[in-house]
Amino acid sequence: MQYIRLFFGLMVTITCSSNVFSGPPVPFLDPNEPGIDFQFSGDPNTTEDGCSQDAARAVLGAPSGKNHNELLDCDNWDFKPRDWGQAAFLQGAFILGVSPFSNDGGWECPGNQGPSSGKNLCANSTVRAVATYQNTPSPGPGLFDGVPMDDSKDWVFSFDFKIEVAPGDTYGNDKLFEAIGLDNDYQLMEIRGGGNNASSFLPDGTPDRYRMIQFDIQDQEVFTPIDVPMPQGHITLHYKAADQRMDLWLNDTKILENIESSAGYDISKIQLGGGAISFENALYDNVILGVLAAECGSGGAGALPVDFNCDGVIDVADLGILGANFNLTEMIFSDGDANGDGAVDVADLGVLGANWSGVGQLPGGQGLQGYEPQALIPEPVTVSVLAISVLVLGYSQRN
Repeated sequence: MQYIRLFFGLMVTITCSSNVFSGPPVPFLDPNEPGIDFQFSGDPNTTEDGCSQDAARAVLGAPSGKNHNELLDCDNWDFKPRDWGQAAFLQGAFILGVSPFSNDGGWECPGNQGPSSGKNLCANSTVRAVATYQNTPSPGPGLFDGVPMDDSKDWVFSFDFKIEVAPGDTYGNDKLFEAIGLDNDYQLMEIRGGGNNASSFLPDGTPDRYRMIQFDIQDQEVFTPIDVPMPQGHITLHYKAADQRMDLWLNDTKILENIESSAGYDISKIQLGGGAISFENALYDNVILGVLAAECGSGGAGALPVDFNCDGVIDVADLGILGANFNLTEMIFSDGDANGDGAVDVADLGVLGANWSGVGQLPGGQGLQGYEPQALIPEPVTVSVLAISVLVLGYSQRN
């Protein structure tokens, strides 16, 4: 009888919760592994002098201490990676724009009116960054010499983006991103728009459509259409070491899976935007490259509290694991034992409730650098359904 009540309680939770069973993998910035942590921070609404599209910018190799093309006299906007990674190339009259993904802005090149206006401030706007170890400069002499990720381990590259094409502009979306290996010509994959002055690869010109571009062993381009709208959202590229394939996610949906790269998988640098003449207004935020945050089977380093299935999200799937092993002993973390006492019980359910949707609610699914368990406040519907589950489980214990 107690399992019937438990099942009912879990069904109520699953039915009422707005969270999905799983989400895309999450990058973890491990102190022992290379990575990139490019957040773009500051006050996008600052009135500080020097913070504008037409302000003076640093030149390549100048002793200003600023990145290439960064605003020389704007100290309130930060375009440097933090702790992991190094900016390799910044192009376009970019500013810190208001981001829908964080409170401290994103990298944006807005306001361009297209080629007919003569105001090509954002033509071919580009961000390039290379991976490095924590607080360690790039090891190579060149701008594009990064530290390759270990392809014997899963890695995850993720970022948030928003694309707006200026009214009357027929050039459409250009390159969204590119993942590049240790050799600068060593392209793992690229996501690009229609090109050739078109806004879509589809014959009818449907907007916001992209395609994956790779090179085969004969160095010929191979195109794979992505027939879903991609005007904005959260992109995740997950390399799976077990089968040496990659999955591409848009928000919580896997849009391409088991992608094979003829160029290998030791990603060492990334590019956002650029690639050809392009006049869209692009915003990027929360750019992270790290190892997979799934070394959590024992609740150890890189783990989220109560992420029992190691998918980077604390949700009803984790509740299901706890429920399946409820009232059992000699359990481990992956069985639902959140507090490490060897039993799965109401105490573990309390830990689950305190950390419900811990990652899903972070802006842009930020990298889990220095992540520590914390009592996040669940939404009202979550509180209600978890309370029902606690009551059902508690009643089952007494009977």
